[in-house]
Amino acid sequence: MSDKPVISLEQVWFSYDKTPVLQDINLSIMANNFVWIVGPNGGGKTTMVKLILGLLKPDRGKVLVFGDSPKTGRSRIGYMPQFTSFDPRFPVSVLDVVLMGRLGNGFKIGRYRRNDIELALKALRKVSLVDIKDRSFSSLSGG
Repeated sequence: MSDKPVISLEQVWFSYDKTPVLQDINLSIMANNFVWIVGPNGGGKTTMVKLILGLLKPDRGKVLVFGDSPKTGRSRIGYMPQFTSFDPRFPVSVLDVVLMGRLGNGFKIGRYRRNDIELALKALRKVSLVDIKDRSFSSLSGG
């Protein structure tokens, strides 16, 4: 395993209309780590995630994802915002949502490869959620 972080923020600053939101942020996330971003409303959590995804660019500093630009590296990470616009009656299970993470790997809609299912189940086991794999996604907490 590499000793390089998969996500790195180095002296990152960001502001909206000259109002500072993030100042001198330094963060390294190593492979196979789980990270929670916790803080008050308006504290910059979503802004930091948008910087990591390359949806925003820092005013100063550097953001790297797998050692590359966020736009290049983001295809290798998953992000689920707390609030999204979707029909809660849409019949999609927890496993279906995890399988959506395989879309960039040659996945064909309507047909899961055995390897995709095995990897999705492995991911669910890793976070102790395999027991709810068939539960409707909309029944889960937004948080």
